[in-house]
Amino acid sequence: MSIMIKNAEIISHSTNGRFNIYIENGRIIEITKNQKKAKVTKVIDANGYVIIPGIIDMHTHLRDPGFEYKETIETGLKAAIHGGVTTLGVMPNTKPSLDNLESLQYIEEKSRKTNLSKIIPIPAITKKREGKIINDLKKFSKYGYRFFSDDGDPVWDDEIMLKALQITKEFNGIIINHCEDKRFLGKEIFESLMVARDIELSKFSNSHVHIAHISTSNTLDLIKYAKTEDLKVSCEITFHHLLLEKEKNNTLKKINPPLPDKDTQKYLINNLDYIDIIVSDHAPHTLKEKNKDYENAPNGISGLDIFLPAIYTLSKKHKIDFKYLIEKTTYNPSKNFKLSKIGDIKEGYSADLVIFNPKEEWDKIIYSKGKNMPYKQLYGKVLLTMIDGKIKYNERGF
Repeated sequence: MSIMIKNAEIISHSTNGRFNIYIENGRIIEITKNQKKAKVTKVIDANGYVIIPGIIDMHTHLRDPGFEYKETIETGLKAAIHGGVTTLGVMPNTKPSLDNLESLQYIEEKSRKTNLSKIIPIPAITKKREGKIINDLKKFSKYGYRFFSDDGDPVWDDEIMLKALQITKEFNGIIINHCEDKRFLGKEIFESLMVARDIELSKFSNSHVHIAHISTSNTLDLIKYAKTEDLKVSCEITFHHLLLEKEKNNTLKKINPPLPDKDTQKYLINNLDYIDIIVSDHAPHTLKEKNKDYENAPNGISGLDIFLPAIYTLSKKHKIDFKYLIEKTTYNPSKNFKLSKIGDIKEGYSADLVIFNPKEEWDKIIYSKGKNMPYKQLYGKVLLTMIDGKIKYNERGF
């Protein structure tokens, strides 16, 4: 099938401005200001709208297997295409955890059958994510898995963390760590103590560590040091931590790590140059769970349905260049995790594309089972999501 998207106002790393995009066999074959004479199967007129590369969200929780009452692969991927997300990194805190090939292949097969957004399963670093016995990471790598995490919990043991870094260095893998020292919860150093350790271990092993969902000024200062020293250290932040502020006893805003105060949020925003990527940390829960008292309510906010509207709202609210934010949600994830031919609008790349209208508000529809979302108004509306040249979401009937 050949497709032409005409009059597209493109925002991406390699292409910016008004162009026509020609797509064949799932790839972008030409980007031009001219209209080709060759016949195409389908024409999409994007006049008045913006088109970006499909968003790459490298930190999500799809709850399947084990917690399907919160989310399934199908509902999670429906939420993803609704929010403009075409590729997802899927964390391993399921039941059973993604610490074996059977569990990993299970979610890959379910994803293939659902046939929506692409997933990148992220196996657990340790058995059952208990932090005691390291998994056979080298074996996983032979099946194409290059990123590992115990997310939901940190890797406590220094020796296990170092060993994991040393093993993944052999195949240019990445260890993603949820940095949280629970002995100091509620104190500024709860996160940065473990970040400091991970930076030192990365430096010692010359291996890539990626710090998940950073949230404090101390952590960011350590990241600055690592970047200045050109160490193999990268990091992410959720858009929740840039858009929302702490609110006592509001369980819909209860998230781990906690939301920042106003001054910390300002510091994080002013130093976004040091933060590699922005993620959703999509964490669906039932409203029954979230309606418990604050102490017993689970952490997490549902975020896939709103990813692009949240990023556009962030741009408007804090006067941040929208192209800059698109870079951190498309090109940068692809570059950081060495993903092939996605995250950009460029000839030869996969036709993973999103058309959205910046003049409309978010439609307030939530396809995720997780309705745990504190946002009341967001700007920008996804109209179409295309993956490998195939339309997966079409709100406007293009």
